[in-house]
Amino acid sequence: MSVRDRPDDDVASTGHTIATSDSVIASVLDVRIKFTPTLPVVRLTGELDLDSAHLLVDALDAIAATSCPADLVVLDLAGVTFCDVAGLRAIESSAAILAAADQHLVLYRPPRRVTRLIAMTGVAGGLARHQA
Repeated sequence: MSVRDRPDDDVASTGHTIATSDSVIASVLDVRIKFTPTLPVVRLTGELDLDSAHLLVDALDAIAATSCPADLVVLDLAGVTFCDVAGLRAIESSAAILAAADQHLVLYRPPRRVTRLIAMTGVAGGLARHQA
């Protein structure tokens, strides 16, 4: 995955695919980073679970390593079709990585099932959530 530190760049997505002997099944998690002049947005589509959580951590680690002036990073979860506790822990650890860089993670449009999982487990419960 490459990250460009310029406004309005839509960074190429990275996906985790599952291969069978016959063909490749669709990407399990698609991660896209969009840099705007004031706010980086990370958009997830697919399944955020034990097998794909590292993709989220890598993307947010890359944002923390850039010279992005924003103190907020938006994590758009509207396209998440499945999330397990490992996915929530990835969100939580990503928030800690960003906090070390003086940035804050905001969850945007989390699906109801993700919100319920946060409520049930308490994992990532301290993060701000914005429903749209």
